[in-house]
Amino acid sequence: MNNRGLALALASAAAALMATSLSASAESTGGIQRAAAPAPSTWSMGARVGGYGFRRPQPAATTDWNVCRMNGVGLFVNHALRGALFVETGLDLYASDDFVMAGRATDLPVNRKSGLVTGAVGAHAPITAWLDAYVQLGVGVELTAVSVPYGTSLKISDQKVLPVGFMGVGSDVRVGAHTHLGASFRVHVMGNFDYDPSKLQLMGNWPTPPSADTVFAASPDLAAQGQFYVRRDL
Repeated sequence: MNNRGLALALASAAAALMATSLSASAESTGGIQRAAAPAPSTWSMGARVGGYGFRRPQPAATTDWNVCRMNGVGLFVNHALRGALFVETGLDLYASDDFVMAGRATDLPVNRKSGLVTGAVGAHAPITAWLDAYVQLGVGVELTAVSVPYGTSLKISDQKVLPVGFMGVGSDVRVGAHTHLGASFRVHVMGNFDYDPSKLQLMGNWPTPPSADTVFAASPDLAAQGQFYVRRDL
């Protein structure tokens, strides 16, 4: 083989090697570009603020939900399951307060502080890429300390551990890559007490104050709750 033929052979080999190298590099780059995006996080955590009030039975057509108004804050954690299902656990602290919705002037002044530990299962339905709606069904326990005035200078107090059940609906809006703002409405079935001041005044005629178990005999009652929250994907 003459020099010219050798040069042509070397040039052809170099061109083939360069083409192979460029092809491998393109495939590698393309592989990176075509790699699947990271799966969205299945965990999120949030903080919420809100309040609830117990139903006030009355003969009128409308029913107020402002007996023993409770306002407070809480933390919660969500975990997405298969499909549309998710679970939630939360811890909320509440105290009796008429700041948002006052009761009646004739209501017995109640001092009630509660901690609610709840768990729920829910299903969400995306409405748009940035708006989501959901329903929930949950149960939990309430640890509450409650007291009412008795006579002119005394008070009757007690501590209770009461079951809680609720059904709720809500929606949230995506305001960032991992942040959501939302609101929820729940109807609770939870323990409540008879705060009728006239009954307690009748008890005031007793030789000795009535026992806390007599005053705070809990029975199931309905309470309506509204909450606003911020939630962030972890």
